This record gives sequence, C-alpha cells and structure tokens, in this order.
Amino acid sequence: MEWLIHRTTAETYIKELINQIERLWAGSGASSELIYLMRLAVSADGEKKESSGDLSRWKNLPGLCCQAAGGHPEWAGDLTVAWLLFYIAAHLMDKIQDQDEPDPWWRERGTGSALSAATGLFFTASLAINQLNTDPRSARVAADIIKSFNNSFLWMASGQYRDMLGPARTLQQYWDRAMAKSGSFFGLACRTGAQLAVRETERLASFERYGQHLGLLIQIKDDLDDLQPPKAVDAYGQNPGLINSLPVVYSFEVFQPELRHRLQQLLVAAPDDAQAAQEIIDLLDQSGAAVYMLTEMERHQYLAIQAIQEAAPLSDARVQLEALINGLAISAR
Repeated sequence: MEWLIHRTTAETYIKELINQIERLWAGSGASSELIYLMRLAVSADGEKKESSGDLSRWKNLPGLCCQAAGGHPEWAGDLTVAWLLFYIAAHLMDKIQDQDEPDPWWRERGTGSALSAATGLFFTASLAINQLNTDPRSARVAADIIKSFNNSFLWMASGQYRDMLGPARTLQQYWDRAMAKSGSFFGLACRTGAQLAVRETERLASFERYGQHLGLLIQIKDDLDDLQPPKAVDAYGQNPGLINSLPVVYSFEVFQPELRHRLQQLLVAAPDDAQAAQEIIDLLDQSGAAVYMLTEMERHQYLAIQAIQEAAPLSDARVQLEALINGLAISAR
C-alpha cells in the first residue's frame, strides 16, 4: 500500500527526495566514486519492498506527523532527507555488525565499500539537517532538532555497542536496547516532524511515543525474520542478530538451566546444521515465545494508536499514521 501526502504521489515524492540528495552531493566535494557507492546504498534500500526497514515504506513519516500536527508536509523536506539517510546508513552499519547476508551491491566490493557508503550517508544527512537553519519555516526550531538528532544517534550507537559487548540475557536488557536502537529513532522522526508545526510539549511527547512504539513493532518484526538462522557467524561461532532476538532472549529468561544450556549449544551449531536450526524453533515454541511476541505486538499497537490519538485531532494524516501501525502489526503476525 502506498502512503500518500496530500496530492503528491509516492513515486513523485521519492523522486524529489532523491533530487534533494543529489543536490547535496553535487555541492559537497565528495568524489564521484563515493557518490556512486552512496547511490547504490540508497537504491538498494528503496528496492526492499518486503522489508520492514525500507525507504519506500517510511519516507513520509516526518511529513505525515507534521501534517497531523497542523502543518504542511512540504515543511519536512530537509528533515525527511536527513532522517532517511541516517536510517539507511544505520541500517547498513547494523547489517555489517550483525554479519548479515550482504546486499548484492557490496557482496563483491566487500565490507570496506559498505562502510564507506554508510560514512558518506551519515555526513550527507548532516548537511541536510543543517539546512533547517536556512529555511524560515524551520529556523526557529533548527537548533533543538539538530540537538535531538545528535542525542538520538548517540543513544542508538550505544545500543549497537551493547550488542557487541554481549547478547542480552534478560527481557529488560532486550527492551532497553530495542528502545535505543529502534524506538528512539522512530520517535525522533515523529517528534521532530510535528515540531515544525506545534510547540506544545505534551503533544510533541505523544508524537514521540507513537514513533517509539512504531519502532519497537518494527524491531519485533525484524526479530521474526531472524528465526531463520543465516550462515554468517561472528568470531565466537554465533550469529548476533539471532542471539539478540526477542524469542531467544525470552526463552533464556524463562527456561531452566539445562534448557538454556541446550539452546546455547544449538545457537552455535545452527548456521551449519539444519537439524539444530529446527530444534531451536521447537525450543522457542516450547518456551511460549510466540505467545509473548503476539502479546507484545498487540500492546505496542494499542499504545501507539493511543498516543497518536492524544497527539492529533482526526484527519487524513492521523488515519494514515494509524493504518501504518495496524498494517505493520498484522504483517508481523
């Protein structure tokens, strides 16, 4: 389903975003080789139609929140470019850290090329967000929004680093990391988008809560995808994405020691052993992880809808934001 803002079609909106990005690159001094890599990264993200983390799915989020708050979605152009580029770069860094299957464009070029593209996208996003200072419609809140971006990404980087230090072993650790890595990032898009139109602290907090619950729903959806153990493993013979996923963390918390030990053994063996991978699925079913995840999806769905209804009066934009939550919750089941 395409998400529309006023009369602007999704295709036209994406094209304008790409044009804005190209203009930033043209005046940046970046080499043609690096720009080519960055184009590949942006294009690859836009082609992930079935992914919960793709460009086409979330491109309108800041503009929709601006519109739901009483503003015009066009006000959020630079903000949207910055947030999307940060998102694509962070998603790419996350794939590298978790040693996920490489995207086709960097499989042969190697991890170094992917890191270079991510670094370039981070700095391109910085150029975009600083343009808020030059637009009269956003200049009054530019400093606060830029600070929010910087704080959010430091929080997100902290969550990523905790994953490198070791897997989450309690549900509290899991949710803390999920909020840092995903919840805060989507909360940022929604709060800052609305901030272009309103100043009321309580309304902005409600927009932020909506985005946080959206981000946590996305995290749960991504964890469902990790239930198919990939081949890539880290230096310890383990896959970080699977080990840190919600069903695995839940199972470690509820299992008795002998089953926790067995699950740990299977996680090490699963990348090269189809029987071990199937036994993991059986153990996760035994733990009740599926029921827990369904309950959590329903909880975050309810809290997100409640938050956006507190934040904004009924409008086409709010209806679209509600539909975004409901559609994601259904697709994750």
